[in-house]
Amino acid sequence: SEGQVQNNLLGVFNQSLCLDEATSVVKASTLSFKDLILTFSVGDFHPPLYYLTLKLWISIFGNSEVSVRSLSVLFSALSVWCLYLIGKKLFNRFVGIASAGLLATGPLFFYYAHEARMYAMSTFFTILVILCFVNILQSKKPNIFNWTSFVAAAVLLIYTDYLPAITLLFCVAFLLLEKKNFQAYKGSWLISFAAIAVSFVPWIPIFRQQLEVGALVKENAPIWWETLGRINLKQIALVPVKFLIGRISFQDKVVYASIVLLYAFEFGISAFYSLKKFKESRFIWLWFSIPLAVALVFGLIMSGFSYFRLLFLLPPFYLLVAHGLSMSEKSRAGKLYFRIGLNMLAVLIFIANPRFWREDWKGTVSWLESDSGNANSASIFVTNNQRDPYVYYSKNIPAYGPDGLNTGNFERIYLFRYVQPIFDPQDNVRKTVENAGYIKVEERDFNGVTVWKYTNESRN
Repeated sequence: SEGQVQNNLLGVFNQSLCLDEATSVVKASTLSFKDLILTFSVGDFHPPLYYLTLKLWISIFGNSEVSVRSLSVLFSALSVWCLYLIGKKLFNRFVGIASAGLLATGPLFFYYAHEARMYAMSTFFTILVILCFVNILQSKKPNIFNWTSFVAAAVLLIYTDYLPAITLLFCVAFLLLEKKNFQAYKGSWLISFAAIAVSFVPWIPIFRQQLEVGALVKENAPIWWETLGRINLKQIALVPVKFLIGRISFQDKVVYASIVLLYAFEFGISAFYSLKKFKESRFIWLWFSIPLAVALVFGLIMSGFSYFRLLFLLPPFYLLVAHGLSMSEKSRAGKLYFRIGLNMLAVLIFIANPRFWREDWKGTVSWLESDSGNANSASIFVTNNQRDPYVYYSKNIPAYGPDGLNTGNFERIYLFRYVQPIFDPQDNVRKTVENAGYIKVEERDFNGVTVWKYTNESRN
């Protein structure tokens, strides 16, 4: 019903923070700017700019779910506007409007447009880099503002997220292919890229420590290393699927495959028309394909290849679709509306089905604290570094890592099974709880957050 859709739409933005979101918010709320840069970043394997920006944002707007997600919404809106400008500059006003409309309604973009993580921010800076790059290429005379903007956008991108920064490799490759653009301002290009490279020098010591921590994770938690995004056929296949339909799925595999094929045909045929005029669309094709190829190679070396980390490639994808649509003079508007309708259908399916939403830590903690009552209770996790969403929502019941039983005698234990197969494959924490005399009496699942309730009558 209309009322249910409205409630669900509000619920999407007000839904529980997932693990990564909660980590962002808890760390940005509790750590100083210095600690975010020098301490937290070492183990996070992301640059610090998003966390620093989020900390400033929280100091102004608070740390509620809606408040912290609104930062990403802002960057997403700016991304749509900048993509319109790129499409208009490279092709025409229709391509600008079409690409912006497709991005704004894109199901995968919608999901991450309101996530309290750095992906919306890095997508914006990626588009801004390309916009500044296009401005330079199209300028008839040197413009210091364009060059300064390009360098500034590139530096901000590098300090927001590493993987999207490979977009700069596309810029270098394009200049090497289009030598006249490079030769015309050779000195300015060399100075610009040198400035970008120098800007990263102060971060190299932290970056090296991040690589060392990553190597330790690979050695000590190989399953988690694979989970982070080790490249395989499934991960590769998920990229086009999620680009097309976002974070929805169907239990009936025939229905699932049919819907994916429908979307692939409708969007793929438009991209194919763009390919037919490759000379005209070469800039966009290279913008899309070069970073994708580099990301694939990177995925063979490091664990980090995943469709959501490629969100920054959605803008050139939709530009290719929009360019292909522009070639149908008589029916291009209708075809655009149909594809936007397909996007919105996937978004509505997502909104209408909370099972596609994030892990329900809010509901978990709410049930747990209500169920515990006045009992002496504790929550125990199989690893210490997965407790941030619990810390964000919990008010009364303390949370401990795998050594939690050593902290006191409890009447009730709430054992979180979250990531247990990864960090406790031998199930040692459960065995410790049960060997201590606790008896499992209930099991609950909150959209991926599974909790086992234990009691020990002798301690009541």
